[in-house]
Amino acid sequence: MKKYCLFLFLLLLSKLVPAQSSSLEELPLPVLKHKLAESKTDTGRVQLQLALGRVILDRPGNGKEQLDSAFLLAAQAARLSRKVNYIYGTINAMILSALCWNKKGNPEKGFQTAQQTLAFAKKVNSSFGIAESYIVMGHHYDVSKLDGLNKRRKYNNKAIAIFRRDRMMLRLASLLKDDAELLVLAQRKTEAVKLLFESLNIAKSIGYKRIHSIYWLIGRTSNEMGDFPNAIKYNLLAIRTAKEVSDTTLQLCSIYHTMAVTYSSMNDYSRAIPYSLLALGIARHYKNKDYIATVSMVLATAYTHIKRPDKSLALLYEISKNCKTDLEKLGVTNNLLTNLSYAKQFSIAEKYAREVRRLLTKISANNYELFRASYAALAQYCLKTGQYAKARKYNDRYAELVKSINSASEIRVTEQTSYELDSINGNYKSAIGHYMAAQRIKDSVDNITKAYQVAVLEIENETKKKNEHIETLTKEAQTKDNLLKRNQLIQKMVVAGSLLLLIITMLIYSRYRLKQKTNYKLKLSQRELDQKNIYLEALNIDQVKLIKEKEWLIKEVHHRVKNNLQLVTSLLYSQSVYLNDPAAVLAIQDSLRRMQAMSLIHQKLYKDENTTTIAMAEYITDLVRYLHESFDTDNRIIFEQTVEDIELDVSQAIPLGLIFTESIVNAIKYAFLNGRKGRVFISLQHDGDDHLLLKISDNGIGLPEGFETRERNSLGLDLMEGLASQLRGSFDIQNDNGVHIKIRFAILKK
Repeated sequence: MKKYCLFLFLLLLSKLVPAQSSSLEELPLPVLKHKLAESKTDTGRVQLQLALGRVILDRPGNGKEQLDSAFLLAAQAARLSRKVNYIYGTINAMILSALCWNKKGNPEKGFQTAQQTLAFAKKVNSSFGIAESYIVMGHHYDVSKLDGLNKRRKYNNKAIAIFRRDRMMLRLASLLKDDAELLVLAQRKTEAVKLLFESLNIAKSIGYKRIHSIYWLIGRTSNEMGDFPNAIKYNLLAIRTAKEVSDTTLQLCSIYHTMAVTYSSMNDYSRAIPYSLLALGIARHYKNKDYIATVSMVLATAYTHIKRPDKSLALLYEISKNCKTDLEKLGVTNNLLTNLSYAKQFSIAEKYAREVRRLLTKISANNYELFRASYAALAQYCLKTGQYAKARKYNDRYAELVKSINSASEIRVTEQTSYELDSINGNYKSAIGHYMAAQRIKDSVDNITKAYQVAVLEIENETKKKNEHIETLTKEAQTKDNLLKRNQLIQKMVVAGSLLLLIITMLIYSRYRLKQKTNYKLKLSQRELDQKNIYLEALNIDQVKLIKEKEWLIKEVHHRVKNNLQLVTSLLYSQSVYLNDPAAVLAIQDSLRRMQAMSLIHQKLYKDENTTTIAMAEYITDLVRYLHESFDTDNRIIFEQTVEDIELDVSQAIPLGLIFTESIVNAIKYAFLNGRKGRVFISLQHDGDDHLLLKISDNGIGLPEGFETRERNSLGLDLMEGLASQLRGSFDIQNDNGVHIKIRFAILKK
């Protein structure tokens, strides 16, 4: 379970984002907003817009408002950059736009935008723009797959070559760190550490202070390799450096958590707990659900091992309340089962063992990590409760998965479990075989760890020698340069002295004339700028006024349409009182319900801020309530709704509402005769990216015999077919243990 919790956290942190493109991105969000509000219309404003867009985009979460703000800042920076002919700003604005598309979940659009940026950068001969375009193009590929990871590294290496050539040292250090993370994911950890030390060395050489993320990556990699002393050493350096630069973000949470995982891996749980608590405090401060869950599970395991199962269970129960999906539930349930088994609370653990088995049937077989964790937890539980046959079954499944990914440490666990099971069953020959296999794996892992420790030591020594050599060469070059400069100075002093007076005189006169011309031009420019500002302010006021008037007029139109529909409804209702013909009364009542369906739409448009679209989930709920109440079914009919959070244009919402009304009315009137009870099922969901599918079904008596073959004489069905055609959709009605109506139509593109 420790391995599973560490995997969750590493997966959470492996969603790589581009490194900072300027020091402005290190400023807090409120400071950036304040600086932007006070900035002038120049390149400085462009840099602030880009920095603010990056900071907003890199914040946790993926909300629409967050993405819209980043997109808007990218567009504003692009416009201003073109206006002041600022190529650097234009390129970075395009890069920010590509990153926004990636975060929005449209990597294809992000890749296309990065390609456009690359073409523009090549056109203006910007090596910086070419390198940054390569980096973002690499983000098109999924690093969870080896092929995608290699392709992203290919683009990264193109950018690294450019940064090395042009001596862009800060970007080089950042990209080396990112490439090292990719190597860690590819299990090439010694190579990764070598890159991390190079990144660290470059950052130190240029005086860059925020190097705690590099220390942390070295510590994290060392922990994965079983080199716990180096893991603790570099994580402590990361903590110290983070405090020096006052970083209290989720990055510090990651560092504290890695320290806790390292101590847990060493079975020193009492030292792990304080770091887990620090990490949990930061995660709760930022209200990050994923971080809270992962840190809590490691902390719960530590509490269990120091014989505080009460605290462990309290933590796990707390995070289980926030689990929404089966995947989240299974992760927490596995942890509960493992901790309860370790604490020997088998009566409680049995419930969670059943829950693990149930949830395993609900998740994809491709989710190897959860299956591994589940089989490991079930195997240990069954072993400790004497269910040896089941323990062997789950251990064999666990072994099959870990052998497929060649996870040595977990293979050793399965061999140890097989040894215990064979010993219990008296199969000592097989038990000895498993025991020897476990020992061979342990020796192999220890050898790998030792080889890694030697490699790190060699890298550290090599880095130290390089630094000393560079320092020696720098001092020698500085001495020679000082001597050369002194000789050149002596040679030039005679010539400089004779020309100095003449140059000063000419310079003073030239500066005087230039100042006069500049002052005159500045006065003209200021006057012109003041006039333009006055005109723009007046134009802006007029535009705001027109927009408000337009919004008011639209709301007023919807309000009056709603009132007119209600007036027509009242007139129809009054007329029905004086009619004796039941068919006429029924026709008027049907018309009343149709009018109410349209009136309800205009009422929502009048009340909501959005005057062009209708939230269908809320609308359908209100319409069902109205139809249910108008027929007074005495709760004989139960309505079950599955409606996505969809907003439709009013031109589609009205015909769809009328179709819905006709279908529900027919179901209420004809499907459940003679006091029969039943259910009506309502569904409105996406059918592909561009279409919606409305389903209305009942489990009533169905259509009359031969209804589908004989000529219809139904205004309601004709109306539904006509409205479906108006939606440019298809209408289908089937009779199968009830009536089933399907309408599929294309979503109106705005």
